[in-house]
Amino acid sequence: MIGILQDPDFERFEANLDWLETTGVPVEQFDRSTAHAEVAKRPAVQQILSAEGNHCLPLILVNEAVVSRGTYLSRAQLARAVGQGNGWDRSVA
Repeated sequence: MIGILQDPDFERFEANLDWLETTGVPVEQFDRSTAHAEVAKRPAVQQILSAEGNHCLPLILVNEAVVSRGTYLSRAQLARAVGQGNGWDRSVA
C-alpha cells in the first residue's frame, strides 16, 4: 500500500484543537522537525525532548507550562487544561 496512513486518534485530537480555537482559545502547533526556533524558545520543551525523545509527543503547553505529554487529550481535558472547567464537558464529543 502506498500513501499516508490515517491515525484516527490523531485526527480526533486535531479536531479537538480546532474546536478549542472556536471557543476563542489561541492554539499554536509546531512540528519539531521544521520549527526549531519555536522549540529553542522553550527550555522546558527542550529538556523533555532531550530526556524522552519523541515518546513525549504531543507536548501540550498552557502559558508555557507543560500540562500534558505523550497523549492526545479529549475536548474535556483540553478545556480543563486551559482553565475552562467542567462547564464545557456537556459539549464534548
